[in-house]
Amino acid sequence: MTGMRQSNRRLALLALLLSALAATLLAVFENSTIDLRIAALFYDPASHGFPAQHQAFFENFLHHGLKTASYAAGVIALGVCFLGWRGELAWLPRRNALLAALGMLLIPLVIATLKHLTNRHCPWDVIEFGGYAPYFGLFASPPDDLARGVCFPAGHAATGFAWLAWAPALWTVAPRAARATLAAALAAGFLLGLARMAQGAHFASHVLWSAWLAAAISLMLAALLRVPLQASAHPATQPGSAPRQGAASALR
Repeated sequence: MTGMRQSNRRLALLALLLSALAATLLAVFENSTIDLRIAALFYDPASHGFPAQHQAFFENFLHHGLKTASYAAGVIALGVCFLGWRGELAWLPRRNALLAALGMLLIPLVIATLKHLTNRHCPWDVIEFGGYAPYFGLFASPPDDLARGVCFPAGHAATGFAWLAWAPALWTVAPRAARATLAAALAAGFLLGLARMAQGAHFASHVLWSAWLAAAISLMLAALLRVPLQASAHPATQPGSAPRQGAASALR
């Protein structure tokens, strides 16, 4: 019980941290032109475009190549989650496997859905960078006769940030792996996001909000599935230390 109370306390603290980060993102990006200033670093006024947009390294490797590799790795990871769900992996209890699987599916799905609902434009669509649309803040209402934008949040970066779901899934059963996965997911997401920023496909805020959404979805799943974020005071009762039969019966 003590372990669960500590886990709930950590969950609440992380929720407060995410709330503070959301408030910071809103305060910074909704009250400044920092998005435009960052995008301008990648824009070439002489050619009226973003030089990296059609460069082979950015387009073939950072855009399509890494995205395809992430999808392939995701399929393998879902297979691992299935084995955990069946109770065949002592280090991945059923709830934890379900958290990781749902996170890897829901994070890109939610972000892809929001892209079609938010009506926000890419830098290459914005007037300052040779496009047709004014730059709108997150809560502004674009006119109805303006072609819709489908650029917020950053979908490409979400293929990296989707791996954040493994951090809470592994936090108590394999802490080192959880920390490594957390670092790798953030690095992959921001690398993919930065590449698309250089190509004029996303503003910085689009990438940061994708990271925030991925973290929020992961935390929400941990809460809903009651996956502990704090190790129990009795190691023998922890899912990761249980024998295979114990892992299989974790939710019975």
